[in-house]
Amino acid sequence: MDDIESQVILDVQKLAGGEHEVLEREVDVLSESVVLELGDGSLLIPVNDTEANRPRIFQTKGVDEWDDLTGSMITNLAPMSKEALEYRDWDSFGYRPPVLTLDTGEHLYPVADPEGNQFGVLFRVQDDETIIVDFEPATGK
Repeated sequence: MDDIESQVILDVQKLAGGEHEVLEREVDVLSESVVLELGDGSLLIPVNDTEANRPRIFQTKGVDEWDDLTGSMITNLAPMSKEALEYRDWDSFGYRPPVLTLDTGEHLYPVADPEGNQFGVLFRVQDDETIIVDFEPATGK
């Protein structure tokens, strides 16, 4: 996962067309769902759970337009702190969602619904391989 750090966000795309096909599922896509395309051609896709049942959204504060993130660099990738999970009243189920820190100071993390009621999971699609961006074993719950 270290290679995500120092990647530049080349494009921010609405997840509307065929992008969800990389998850091998036909799903309802939220209008807020976006995909980050990185400089190495990989995609970061926020999803509902570790089985990639539904594409979801990134949560952040201060982003007026998602296109504003284009050209930003990811400076850090770390699991969400336990304190941040507790603050949001989220049960971790053995999984701590990744937080992307950008050179703009923004922090992005996947959430399962637009209200941020529960964390989401971040998938990375690179070279026809789909992997979970994970720091602790996911229990699948």
